[in-house]
Amino acid sequence: MKTKKKNIIVRCAADIFLPLACVFGCYVILHGHLSPGGGFQGGVLVASAILLVFLGYGHKKAKETFSEHFLHNTETLAELIYVAVAVLGVLAGFNFCINFILGGGVMETTFIMNHAVGYHVMGGILCLLIMMLGTLTEEDSSKESSSNDKEVASK
Repeated sequence: MKTKKKNIIVRCAADIFLPLACVFGCYVILHGHLSPGGGFQGGVLVASAILLVFLGYGHKKAKETFSEHFLHNTETLAELIYVAVAVLGVLAGFNFCINFILGGGVMETTFIMNHAVGYHVMGGILCLLIMMLGTLTEEDSSKESSSNDKEVASK
C-alpha cells in the first residue's frame, strides 16, 4: 500500500500554528483561575494541537508525537492533585473544594485546581482524538485497499 505524502503548504502551516496553539492554550490555563472555566478551555486548545500534527503529518506521526502512556499518566497526576487540594480544604476545617487560602495569596487553591483541570482535560481529549483519528485512518486505508483490489481485478 502506497501512502500519500502530505502537501508542503499544509505541513508548513502546521509547523507555524502548532507552537501558537500550544502557547495560547497554556496562557488560557495559566490565567483561567481569573475567569470561569479557563482550565477546561485551555486544555481543549492545547489538545487541538494534535489536529494540526494530524493534518500536516498524518496519524502515525501524531501518535508518535503524543505518547498515550504519557498522556494517561498526566491525566492521572492531574486528578490526584485536584483531589489532594480539595481534601486539604477539609483538613483545614472548611468544605471540600473550597478556596481555603484567603487574603489574596499568589498561590490560591483555585489556581492549583484550575491547572489540574486544564492538564486533565488536555490529556483526556488528546487520547480521545488519537483514537478517533486512528479510526479515520483505518477507514481511509480500507477504502484505498478495496479500490486497489477493484483496479487489479478489472485489469
